[in-house]
Amino acid sequence: MIRTAENAWGYYDKELTKNVRDWKEIFDVGPLEVNGPLAGATPQWPNSPAGFRSTLESYSAACEGIARHLLSAIAELMNTEANELLAAFEPEHTSYLSLNYYPVYEDPAVEEAPTRPDNGHLGVNHHSDAGALTILMQNNVAGLQVERNGKWFLVKPNPEGLVINIGDIVQVWSNDRYKAALHRALVNSEFERYSAAYFYNPSYDATYAPLPGVSGRSNPPIYSPINWGEFRARRAAGNYADYGEEIQISHFRV
Repeated sequence: MIRTAENAWGYYDKELTKNVRDWKEIFDVGPLEVNGPLAGATPQWPNSPAGFRSTLESYSAACEGIARHLLSAIAELMNTEANELLAAFEPEHTSYLSLNYYPVYEDPAVEEAPTRPDNGHLGVNHHSDAGALTILMQNNVAGLQVERNGKWFLVKPNPEGLVINIGDIVQVWSNDRYKAALHRALVNSEFERYSAAYFYNPSYDATYAPLPGVSGRSNPPIYSPINWGEFRARRAAGNYADYGEEIQISHFRV
């Protein structure tokens, strides 16, 4: 059930963010990939506990419904018909669910640590999510931080609530009106932390660029068109192993 370079779904404990090793273990669940950059990826389900697969499939379906509803609202804010954005997720979107486990670490970075800590270790280094939206559920152990004006703020966990992150695709669509959330995860010297992140991603064939409703003569597009399949392949390679600089939407700024 180990995730490999050939199969993007399953268990893995050596993921990288910004070419730095994360202090976490993950179990990724996605669709059977027949085409595209992850072709050959096959879900790997454990035999136990009972109901594990059905529970995660039901949860993923619920997250998809939430994401579609939110994206429709975002489209309205960008003077765009919802169907224009949702079309990017047809005929098959490439969303997936990631279960995250952050073990206890004896020398964690402190809350006030700079973006690249001088001391200690992070669970996940600073990054923004590559897709459109992320729906995060977490337990009652704090760890998620978001950056604002050069400072990092801890997000108080609410086990009965969900955290919604805008991803890079919405930032590109909005021509930087709505910025993808820059975030990271702390580790703890006393308590384990768990989270589940649903990444709402478009079809591999989708190409995204600043929308006409937010860009124009007085506000020219600042990104060239980006193909999701190509972007996803390069990001996956950077996360799995240290294959050069991790691809970012900043590489497509004009």
